[in-house]
Amino acid sequence: MNSRLDKKKYQYIIMWERLGISLTKVLLILSLLTIAMQSIIAIDIDILPQNITMELEGKSVVENYHYESKGQIKITADSKADIAFLKVFINGEMKERGDNAYIEIDVRNNDIIEIDGIDSEKYININIEDTSENIIFPQKGMRYRIEGNIVVLGRVKLK
Repeated sequence: MNSRLDKKKYQYIIMWERLGISLTKVLLILSLLTIAMQSIIAIDIDILPQNITMELEGKSVVENYHYESKGQIKITADSKADIAFLKVFINGEMKERGDNAYIEIDVRNNDIIEIDGIDSEKYININIEDTSENIIFPQKGMRYRIEGNIVVLGRVKLK
């Protein structure tokens, strides 16, 4: 009777050892596959098959992994003297500007542009004189009126 129990116990132990060996092999294969896929991604992202987003958006999705696009906006006022009263804020931070007859700011996608005209006693008309070609919003030719307040030009949208 003792030998029958020993035989069952031995079979039970052998079954769990085989299961452990099988699980170890599967985990080793999965680990090697993961390392291989990560190295392919690190070497060249263009090797990966295109998904629906890349087909709809084009190469811009892949390019955004490598750099962040920037743009420039040139702002002028109707009077050159009025531009001295204006302060420009991008994402709540005041930007330094020279003593030019215009304000030129460097922006990134989703930056919020605000113009502070509180120091002015009269209204000031400002114009978006020029933008770089990759800027969708604000558009060239847009006009804003500042009457001693802060005007939010909006959130920058880039291509």
